Amino acid sequence: MNFTYTAQPTGTDIVSLSDMKEFLRVDSTDEDTTITALLDAAVQSIQDYTGLHFKDTTWLYSMQYMRNVVIPYGATTIGGLTYYNTAGGTTSLTNNTDFYWGFENGALKLKIIEMPSNIIDDKMDAVNITGTVVNQINPPLTHAVKMLVAHYYENRRAAVVGATTSVMPFGIRSIINPYRLIHLK
Repeated sequence: MNFTYTAQPTGTDIVSLSDMKEFLRVDSTDEDTTITALLDAAVQSIQDYTGLHFKDTTWLYSMQYMRNVVIPYGATTIGGLTYYNTAGGTTSLTNNTDFYWGFENGALKLKIIEMPSNIIDDKMDAVNITGTVVNQINPPLTHAVKMLVAHYYENRRAAVVGATTSVMPFGIRSIINPYRLIHLK
């Protein structure tokens, strides 16, 4: 099973370089490249931690076997479902005829109405589901991005001798934890 987005946001899609420099109290342009790279890292880190996505885009979920599935990472719609068939081609299933989808307990779920008999199920990407996700950033998460960039900016080494540090400081975690997607199976 493999879940991928077609587009990832850059850090400056979320927080402009000028806003980030103001937050850091940096006046010169000497550190622009570094701050931009830290913005990219912070956005990706917070997306990974929360399971949210900060840009409108499409996604692809590939599976080896066709089955009913809970789509991860805050996906908002399912656009299509295709599978490799025994004739060597692909077959597309139709929404509301062959499958349906909806939300249950905040999670996007896909239900196959009748499993096809001509599916090849020994191929790693035998089943491909596509859909969309909407931008899920909000002001608290934007502030958490700024705080994480500031943390990265001030602590540029992987380890600081004689100090206790964490990859995701507790203050940032307390801001983003309420938005974290947790799938209970």
